[in-house]
Amino acid sequence: MEVSSRNQLKGIVRMIKKGPVNTEVTVAIPGGAEIVSVITTYSAEKMNLKEGSEVYALIKASEVTIGKD
Repeated sequence: MEVSSRNQLKGIVRMIKKGPVNTEVTVAIPGGAEIVSVITTYSAEKMNLKEGSEVYALIKASEVTIGKD
C-alpha cells in the first residue's frame, strides 16, 4: 500500500461501534494512545474490520488546531 499521507500510525482495532450509516473505530497505537475515526459502515464491512485487526491510521490534514484554557 502506498499513500501520500505522511502521518501513518500502525495500530490495533480496540473497539468498533457500528451504526446504520457510520461506524466509529477506535485504534490503539504504541505508547498507549488511541485514535478514534468515523468511517462509513460500508467501508468497515468491506475491510472486514474486527476488534484485534491490525490497521493503519492515516492522517492527512492541511491544518491542526490547538486549544488551551
